[in-house]
Amino acid sequence: MRMDSPYADQIRFRKVDFEKIPRHACGVYGIWFKRRCIYIGKAASQSLLERLLQHWRGSHNPVLSAWIQAKGSELKVSFQVADDVTQINALEKICIHRFQPLTNKVRYSTPS
Repeated sequence: MRMDSPYADQIRFRKVDFEKIPRHACGVYGIWFKRRCIYIGKAASQSLLERLLQHWRGSHNPVLSAWIQAKGSELKVSFQVADDVTQINALEKICIHRFQPLTNKVRYSTPS
């Protein structure tokens, strides 16, 4: 997910399109509707593919789940592959601060 243009390399929020994500890659992802960030998440102990499939089947976040049910394949996904857990945690925090997603429960006022 490019910080300067997170919309550039998006894929559709569809199971078939998740196959475009490197199979075992970990990292940070964003779920978007048009140019509005809906959710920022991370996949550190599982792959990005596995994490997005969990959301696709039914998200733990009821507000995000409602967005997925209402907008489905109109949603887009961007992601940034990262290997190091510390890097993944920092990138997630920066992205939440930068994009202020609608359905994340945690918000960061300043990146640290």
